[in-house]
Amino acid sequence: MQTITAKVETKLKKRPVDSAQLQPTEVLAVPVGKSYGVDSFEPAENGHVKVILAANSGVFYAFVQHWDGLVDGTQLITKQQAEALFGNPIYDTELKDLNACLKRYQINTPARMRHFLSQIAHESGGLKWMKELASGDDYEGRSDLGNNQPGDGRRFKGAGVIQLTGRANYQAFAKEIGDPRIMEGCDYVATNYPFTSAGFWWKNNDMNALCDSGATVEQVTKRVNGGYNGLDDRIHYYEKALKLIK
Repeated sequence: MQTITAKVETKLKKRPVDSAQLQPTEVLAVPVGKSYGVDSFEPAENGHVKVILAANSGVFYAFVQHWDGLVDGTQLITKQQAEALFGNPIYDTELKDLNACLKRYQINTPARMRHFLSQIAHESGGLKWMKELASGDDYEGRSDLGNNQPGDGRRFKGAGVIQLTGRANYQAFAKEIGDPRIMEGCDYVATNYPFTSAGFWWKNNDMNALCDSGATVEQVTKRVNGGYNGLDDRIHYYEKALKLIK
């Protein structure tokens, strides 16, 4: 038996679906720091892990990134593959978030993974930048980003490998993930969700469907960038991904 501990306020669910689709009796609210003994766990649908609690306490579904000690034992991309693609080291915590992102947002086919990984490789400079280099002052008072409080520009500047930006987007991401600490700002997201924040953008922009349609690097770049900035570099990473992601 092993123990898992909640890193954030979260839920154990009787089915691997969004909490809004469940009845109150199908959801167990879990406070930060709560621990459970676990007999076993395995990958499940929609980015969840199936958890069998010890002492016949029940079978539940959880998100791996919400728990310490809960690792589903499978990886869509290995450390070796990631470092070969990005050309830089990747920390174990980052690799864990990358795999959690790929599973949660179903970036789980070769076409989807190649495009996602090559785009974030370019956007992050091969993992050199997990947050925006600029101060964020230019975002201060930007109502289109929901920045309506003093200091929001710096606090909610671009974070993660596709640079989640603005109070409104941070709030939507916090609601999606179920982690209110996301509203602490850029440093928290860049440290804890550098890839999952990018997956959130990827989902909201229907990128999987675009990849499934047989899109070219140019077509994916147009949607990610709004133009073709860095196209040669994106193609370079995509060609690496073709060799690594089969």
